[in-house]
Amino acid sequence: MTEKKDNFLLSRITDACCKNLKPRFFDFYDEVFQQKIADTIKHSGVPYLFFGGHPDAERKMLCIYPDYLSSEDLKWPIFAIEFEKVMPIDHRNVLGELMHLGITRESIGDIDVGDKKVQIIMHQRLQEFMWINFNQIKGREIRTTIKTSQQIESFEKNYKRISVVVASNRLDGIINKIWGFSRQNSLVLIKQGKLRVNYVEIYKNDFRLKSGDILSLRGKGKAKIISMDERTKKGNIRLEVDRYI
Repeated sequence: MTEKKDNFLLSRITDACCKNLKPRFFDFYDEVFQQKIADTIKHSGVPYLFFGGHPDAERKMLCIYPDYLSSEDLKWPIFAIEFEKVMPIDHRNVLGELMHLGITRESIGDIDVGDKKVQIIMHQRLQEFMWINFNQIKGREIRTTIKTSQQIESFEKNYKRISVVVASNRLDGIINKIWGFSRQNSLVLIKQGKLRVNYVEIYKNDFRLKSGDILSLRGKGKAKIISMDERTKKGNIRLEVDRYI
């Protein structure tokens, strides 16, 4: 999102907090914007919740609701469309097809690509449109199934466990090991604001990482530091990292 669009959405959300008479459902947002929303409304005293269709979802819809309601009473306007994976495709292929149909990113939750099937979580307002118009991907016909919010499944995230050796826990000396580029490129990417740690943009190349930190690098993907306690004989740090694929 652009800064102007961010500010407009945050303004709408703040307004909803002031007129909190019934549940207000917004679109799907990534982890970074979810944090911005939480920072904006956490002192308002207004109940709010993020939900993406299943407990492991990353992109989540926001609901602001009155305090006389319980979160269990919320009826989320979420559905999913599912189809068999009839060819080798990835997240980018699916998203590209949806963008080609004119669907905005904020209307789409997680795109879960499994070994045999694909599940796309979306805002309820798109259900009829998707049923009529979403019938092919990469030029091949697909057969889709509509799933209610209660039928949406959790998909296990695919990752590769890697082990890397670094001199210290500095950010610039770790990300190049994880994604395989030069130390100089690390500095450029950090300066350009393309790296987030725990969904917060980091511009300091000497930022210190720790176990459990989640790294998101635009254009490269996401990784999680599992451990960094082991030392080599030369005193370097051995990291265990899950790189999502």
